[in-house]
Amino acid sequence: MRVLIADDEPLARSRIRHLLAPHDDVTIAGECGSISDLHALVAHERPDVALLDIEMSGENALRALDDVPLELRPAVIFTTAHGEFAVDAFNLEAVDYLVKPFDQERFDRALERVRRQLGRPPAPRVTNAKRRERFAVKRRGEIIFLRTDEIDWIQAEANYSRVHTGELSYLLRESMQSLDETLDADTFIRVHRSAIINIDRVQKVVTSADGAFSIVLKTGALVPLGPSYRPRLEELIGRKL
Repeated sequence: MRVLIADDEPLARSRIRHLLAPHDDVTIAGECGSISDLHALVAHERPDVALLDIEMSGENALRALDDVPLELRPAVIFTTAHGEFAVDAFNLEAVDYLVKPFDQERFDRALERVRRQLGRPPAPRVTNAKRRERFAVKRRGEIIFLRTDEIDWIQAEANYSRVHTGELSYLLRESMQSLDETLDADTFIRVHRSAIINIDRVQKVVTSADGAFSIVLKTGALVPLGPSYRPRLEELIGRKL
């Protein structure tokens, strides 16, 4: 499938590229950040699919899509922070409507909808062969099997790591570097030299009086966000902090 990415925020376009990367049946036909460029690319590149933000540089992509002749109009997935336009989008026969921030799983489901509409076979995703799915941790003389989706965050502790899940924590005899390389990169991201978080456990990001950022998890845990790790988080959420 030839895919066009349209969003006026470079970070948002970068995140879409990251989400498309595991799909080996996808080719990026072009990128743009304005309605005029969108019209030109649709006419010139004839993409199969367009991933469109709703508001681009003060212009509305819904009206722009309505102006595209039906014979040129690609299948459309809207990717937007504006949930209120969903009805209008589906009235224009959009295939799906993703409200930011959305994760890899939700994005993949939208692509599968497009494949079905275009009559394309489901495409196998490239998977990370190293991805960890569980850990065996020791606590009070017992060996406990812990699934990675139970983890809220991981904290460096000397040469080892401490895994936090709910109110409990477990010492893991592995380095942060080892964990960073083997955990699912779509779910677990390094936010500090001493912290890895499960992105699905994030509640909000806050700033202190001195301008430093911290991440508040749904458990209430406060995790520092290092300046050098901030671009990766911004890429995942599709906006600058």
